[in-house]
Amino acid sequence: RQMNEGGEREEADKLREGRARLFDTVQDFVERQIAMRTKNAGRLLREDALSRIRLSNLDKSDMKVMRELIRKLAKRLASRHSRRRRKAQRGMLDTRRTMRANVAYDGKLFSLAWRRTKVERPKLIVLCDVSGSVATVSRFFLMFLYSLDEVMPKTRSFVFSNRAGEITDVLQEGDLEEAMENALRQYGGGSTDYGLSMMDLAEATLDSVDKKTTLMVLGDARSNYGDPGHLVLKEFYERAGRVIFLNPEPETVWDTGDSEMKKLGAYCTHKQTCNSVKHVERVLDDLLRLSS
Repeated sequence: RQMNEGGEREEADKLREGRARLFDTVQDFVERQIAMRTKNAGRLLREDALSRIRLSNLDKSDMKVMRELIRKLAKRLASRHSRRRRKAQRGMLDTRRTMRANVAYDGKLFSLAWRRTKVERPKLIVLCDVSGSVATVSRFFLMFLYSLDEVMPKTRSFVFSNRAGEITDVLQEGDLEEAMENALRQYGGGSTDYGLSMMDLAEATLDSVDKKTTLMVLGDARSNYGDPGHLVLKEFYERAGRVIFLNPEPETVWDTGDSEMKKLGAYCTHKQTCNSVKHVERVLDDLLRLSS
């Protein structure tokens, strides 16, 4: 009986996995059809379609539109959260300044003065995979980093294949296209080594990590069956306020083959699939809301 129950559970797990994979296959087909059929549509319709489609289903010819989408996203988020931050910084009523400001009105309060509350912006460290296994989305990841620098100035950006390197200055000084080319030329396209890359990141940043720090990893967690660097990530997890892992792959393929999402995810406060502009907007919006 126990053997039968075990076999039934295994069969049920296989059916659930098969159903999830079928769903992903159908979604891929639908998204490719949308991408193809909106190619000659109006700009707004095309932008809306591309913002919802998986990055792996986009064509290289879409990169120009994607750059414009990311630029608009950064501008929209910066505007939205600068208003929220100004509101959050308004503290208690400043009685002295209020009275001085209203002397001319015989004590009637036409103008209120508020004390300013200092709001500490969190530090953000981003480690971005640009290896061969994520070649189809690595340019988008770099656009994401570029937009982060516009809305969260206290960001340190690192990219890696087999070793990690900092590109913060490259993103701040060059334009988007130049920054992407420099980053990919120096660090992109190689065989992934999460273990070494995590160690490089720790050497560069771990001493400065505290509870005001958020570490964000962008990658597929595929380690070529080598060290996934989870024990180094654990050190960040113990020191940082938050550790976020954004994976471009659907959850149905996490922990298959050389994927190490289970080990890495154990030391994350949040992990999710992130493979469209809409996903990016939600992640950035949440980050900025917490920093306001």
